[in-house]
Amino acid sequence: MVRPKRLLAVALVAASSLSYEIILVRIFAIEHFHHFAYMAIGVAMLGFGATGTLLALFGKPGQTTAERGFTWCVVLTSASLVLSPTLVHQISLDPTQLAWNLGQWFRLAVVYGLLALPFAVAAMVILLALVLHPDRPGATYGASFLGSGFGALATLGVLWVALPERALAVPALIAAVAGIAAPRVGATRAATWAALAIAGAVCVAPLWRIEVSPYKALPQVEAHPGARRISESPNPVGWVVAVDAPTFRHAPGLSLAYSGPFPRQTALFVDGQIAGASISGEGAVSDSVLDWLPTALPYSMGDLQHVLILGAGGGTEVRSAIAHGARRVVAVELHPELAEHGTLAMERLQAAGGTGEWVVGDARSYVAGTQEQFDLISLAPAGQFGSSSVGVLSLSEDFLHTVDAYAAYMRKLSSNGMLAITRWLAIPPRETVRVVLTMVEALRRVAPEYVTDGLVVVRSWGTVTVIAKPTGFVDAELDSLQSWAHSRQFDIDWRPGLARPQSVFNHLEDPTLFRTASTAVLQPDSLASFLNSYPFTIAPVTDAHPYPHHFTRFQSLRGLLGEERGAMLPFAEWGQIALLATLAQSTLLALLLLVAPVVIATKRSTTTPSGSSLAYFFAIGFAFMAAEIAAIQQLSLLLGHPVYAVVLVLSAFLMCSGIGSLWSDRIPLQKTWLINFSLLGFLMVFAAVLLPTVHQLQPAQPVVRVVTAGVLLCPVAFAMGIPFPHGLRLLVGDSQIRIAWAWAANGFASVVAAPMAALIALERGTPELFLFAALAYGIAGVLAKTEKTEKFQSFT
Repeated sequence: MVRPKRLLAVALVAASSLSYEIILVRIFAIEHFHHFAYMAIGVAMLGFGATGTLLALFGKPGQTTAERGFTWCVVLTSASLVLSPTLVHQISLDPTQLAWNLGQWFRLAVVYGLLALPFAVAAMVILLALVLHPDRPGATYGASFLGSGFGALATLGVLWVALPERALAVPALIAAVAGIAAPRVGATRAATWAALAIAGAVCVAPLWRIEVSPYKALPQVEAHPGARRISESPNPVGWVVAVDAPTFRHAPGLSLAYSGPFPRQTALFVDGQIAGASISGEGAVSDSVLDWLPTALPYSMGDLQHVLILGAGGGTEVRSAIAHGARRVVAVELHPELAEHGTLAMERLQAAGGTGEWVVGDARSYVAGTQEQFDLISLAPAGQFGSSSVGVLSLSEDFLHTVDAYAAYMRKLSSNGMLAITRWLAIPPRETVRVVLTMVEALRRVAPEYVTDGLVVVRSWGTVTVIAKPTGFVDAELDSLQSWAHSRQFDIDWRPGLARPQSVFNHLEDPTLFRTASTAVLQPDSLASFLNSYPFTIAPVTDAHPYPHHFTRFQSLRGLLGEERGAMLPFAEWGQIALLATLAQSTLLALLLLVAPVVIATKRSTTTPSGSSLAYFFAIGFAFMAAEIAAIQQLSLLLGHPVYAVVLVLSAFLMCSGIGSLWSDRIPLQKTWLINFSLLGFLMVFAAVLLPTVHQLQPAQPVVRVVTAGVLLCPVAFAMGIPFPHGLRLLVGDSQIRIAWAWAANGFASVVAAPMAALIALERGTPELFLFAALAYGIAGVLAKTEKTEKFQSFT
């Protein structure tokens, strides 16, 4: 019988390792960029896989040794969760140099190993529990899965109350508590209490400091003379920092003709990236600059009374709407801390007799659920100048700038309403070209009869503003636009009736935006040729493929990497390069730590594995990870942020898979093929209907969306918990080499699946990633069906 205290220790250790994985995702997003989330997943699976291989190869310990080793490994889990981040933060890693600096590859490998250490020790705890209770593997697996699920939920709460530096110490504290729950013998008693004391101390005074990439805006602004950090706030969806710097100015695309005063601003950052600014002071002096920003363009063409600001940041655009006469302003902002900086602007509007509202939440969900109609819906530029041009956002899912999103915004416009999108201008133009094409495609969906008359493109020195009006612009509006833009030295790249480029103030070498708009609006039959001939991929994206900041063609990377040192810097997408580096590094390490030891051991044995067995465990390992990542991406749209999706999907997958593993003992092994084919069907259905279901559920209340997402995931996750323990049961009683190969194949697939799945989603889209996962389960089902149980149990 399995001892309850040991199961509790297993659950807590699993919770600590999963908590560490989620917090690593947040730390990587802060210190580097979003794409390093896949490295966190990869190192977790690498640690788990390597430990299983070593244990299977080097012998099953005796009962006494296993009991003592179990408790010591629990204690070491807590210690490694302190040691790992401490050492990692001593290594200076710059991923942007991976393309040419071999030293950075070595540092990345060291970081991989250090980060994998806690997961390896935690895996040893679970494996030793299996050794101690070989008759009840389902109970141990179930405890580890359930503990991981609860760990994901607990981490969400930790991230609400603890700053990133302190949150990183919490997993060590959870593991230390697991040491108290575990059966203790001899010196492990003192070691357990020492681990608890150290973990508690590190929570109070962390041994590491979050170092934000110098390519982000926060360290750059904090380097200004007199700059000081005035606040920072914990939040699962972003680390929000406010900085007061006397020399800081944030006015995207401000007219070069402006010569008036500039108000004092507070810089606002989310995960180290500029997220806007709040203006200090009231009155005409503070507002004078607002009419010289490109985002003020729509107000020059009409009386816009009802305004919706999406991604309102610190409230600058709210103040602009009020200064231009709006009487009803709704500002949507995901981060409550940013919204707090804009509350004064709303109070000013209410004092003048208008109505204002700050909505803290996801913009897409708000737009889907509101019944209001607006004269203007506006999205101001996010981030800092140049952030998109170096591709650090290329792997970031962004559901605000898809065709589906723009069409949804247009459907909430009044009869005279306009949609305005302002983005940074990069050279050669990429994102702005895609915005123009996306706006035209959305117009064709909503108001195809007004595509010719419904688009305006205006360019400043550093931004491009694209405005769509589903009912078409009239001559008086266009005359006002022409006068306003000329007085502010902005160029009109497109307007209805424009026959040739009219670049007067801010000259580009090539009239790309004019060619883009004229082709999309007037020559849609030539659009495919235009897209194919453009040096970057600029076609509009949808919610099924939400990567609007990804522009480099996969096949062109080799040419970019072959350029003279530094020549590729303005054009390479570092997110994609870092993901490829992660895939290469994780594949190499997985081969060395998972496969190579088994190959060596096999040469000393008469037992050789069959290809069908290896393929089975590889297939289910890849399928599980690919389905998990696909679900996270699509449910990010439903839940409003990837962090919420990660927590919910991991919790549902792990807890329900744990229950499936517990239940697997009751299912005959002859049904293994049927379970895999059922998963094939489930995931094919997900590929077809999950995204439309998400669109239907968007207007619902948050609790309804969360519950529905859980209901959708649980049956699939339950079934996904069965194939692996079934495979292990087929190997029970056989040699350690067989177990080692099974674990190595599954672990190798899991390690490489994370970055590989990300690349598939990037190039092909989430529905196709579900289909890849379905195909992998189908292959596993064929293998289980065609092989007789007796033959599958033996390795020929």
